[in-house]
Amino acid sequence: MPAGQREVLGVRSRGASKTWDEMVFDLWLAQLRDPYVLLPKIRAKLPWEAPLRGYWFSTSEDQLDQPKEYFDYIIDHSFLRFIIKKKTNTLVRFKHGGKLKLSILTKKKVRSGRGDFITFDEEAQAEEDLYKYAIGIISGSLFGFLSHISTPCKATIFEVNHDKLKTREYTTELTLVFIVPWWEAPFLARNKAFYEEEERTLPRWLYLQEYCAIFTLPMGSVFQNVVYGEYPEWLTEAIMDNPLLSGLDWNPVAGHMIVSIKWTDDLRNCVVQGEVDIGQGYAVEMTDNQFNTIGTLASHGNHMNYECSGINEEYVKWLNKKKATFNWDGQNWHSEEWDSQGINKLRIATYIIQNAVCIWVDKQRFPETAKQIGDCQWDPDSERPRLKKDKSSSPHYLDAFLHAASEENRRDTTFTFGEWR
Repeated sequence: MPAGQREVLGVRSRGASKTWDEMVFDLWLAQLRDPYVLLPKIRAKLPWEAPLRGYWFSTSEDQLDQPKEYFDYIIDHSFLRFIIKKKTNTLVRFKHGGKLKLSILTKKKVRSGRGDFITFDEEAQAEEDLYKYAIGIISGSLFGFLSHISTPCKATIFEVNHDKLKTREYTTELTLVFIVPWWEAPFLARNKAFYEEEERTLPRWLYLQEYCAIFTLPMGSVFQNVVYGEYPEWLTEAIMDNPLLSGLDWNPVAGHMIVSIKWTDDLRNCVVQGEVDIGQGYAVEMTDNQFNTIGTLASHGNHMNYECSGINEEYVKWLNKKKATFNWDGQNWHSEEWDSQGINKLRIATYIIQNAVCIWVDKQRFPETAKQIGDCQWDPDSERPRLKKDKSSSPHYLDAFLHAASEENRRDTTFTFGEWR
């Protein structure tokens, strides 16, 4: 199989002992003497003994405690103890050269080794850069096997790999994602009463995530009233004649993102209508085509909201210069101050939550916006409500969505009962 398809992901409910099963599998791989026996043309070019070398990566020292314990027990209670050349509590090297190394996922360790297979344990807590470095370990291997194991958790590398492999399953008709809920683990199923009580008392999304190995909502999710499917006919009719409101998030490297929405008249439904990446570039590199895309969404009755001041000041100067020669009818430009603390974005997020606004976003048509809305979480390290934001991978489609839904855009397009005279 191609290296890209020699990859699996095991999703386990909490307590389903993924560590034990995976450790047995990894030790079995490491003791194989000749994995190329089914590939005679390749085998003819290699030494007879072609041992496999593997790495088990966890993201912290305490997460290696259980793998170390199982590592020792499995070796000491199997035939493996008779074919060992060297063994420590984190390394076994077999007589024919195969090995398995348990290690913490650090930059130094992931760039120094070469191997044939890798297991990522607790990948949900891994740093994305370190994960990408670790992949290089198998770059020179004909075997090149990757195994991902975790309990369900969204908004992480683990979820990205989960979605990638689910897509690959459709295109290859192979089983690459293995799900183990609590009732399929015999030692957990014995305690059926416990899980039935958890199902009655826990929020549905939390029960499904922790015990059924099903992705629904991330723990700490900001937006929980979201519909990701196709829009029903009544909703399409309700917003048909309403203005299109767009938000623009500036970013010279990742790309400038625009997300467009429409509201129902009662402001209870916010419906995503578009997501556009208009390309990269600093202010001096912006093009007429980029402005035309922006301008189209700020004319003919549409509304455009963008960040101004601060680090965006040069973009605003460029935009104002272009607007001076822009003669289309029905222009509606809005802006809000750039805010490094995220106060403006928190304000609109709070508005959506407090008013029970339902967000509608078609996952097939607007995949990036759907993903970033679903992945938006509260910052667990903040003493007050604050949206969590990864500095190395900012959610630009989410930011553009919040600009589109902000009060600056709503103010000129809606009315309240208090304004009737």
